[in-house]
Amino acid sequence: MFVLSPLIAALALATATTAAPPTPSNPSNTTTPATTNTSAPTYCVPRAVTPAEQSEIFAAFVQEFYVVRNVANAFKLYIVADYIQHNPYEPPNGAAGSVEYLTPIFSNLSIGVEVLHQGFGGGIGWVHSRIDNIYPYPRPVAIADIFEFTDSCVKEHWDVTQELPADATNPLALF
Repeated sequence: MFVLSPLIAALALATATTAAPPTPSNPSNTTTPATTNTSAPTYCVPRAVTPAEQSEIFAAFVQEFYVVRNVANAFKLYIVADYIQHNPYEPPNGAAGSVEYLTPIFSNLSIGVEVLHQGFGGGIGWVHSRIDNIYPYPRPVAIADIFEFTDSCVKEHWDVTQELPADATNPLALF
């Protein structure tokens, strides 16, 4: 069974060049080299931020990941390299594998991705989305993604997925 979720992976890259997420206090998204290795992917390095800044960072992540559908950039700016994935059908922890796994899905524009609701509070962000035309589901899928932050970066992800039943009697079901 294939389950789409916004975060997955297999490899933590501790020696990457890192970038801080843009915020009001860092609008230029300046890059801070961790080492001289510039060929490796880059990921978010946590830094202290206010709860309001966390909320702004989460909104920017949702825009980049779900709306713009730029997986690599969303991970570079907002996800820690050693991020923790709880979805049992996806590759294990780490950002690099997530980017590799999710990029073909999100770059396929025949797969519909629509953010229906989102919220943030207490270091936790959530997104309720509708996904259409994704194998193996013949009908729309509702996904609730939950993201936990550490300072300025997403560090952990959970999701709940449900396909719209063929015999649904509630016209408001899932969406």
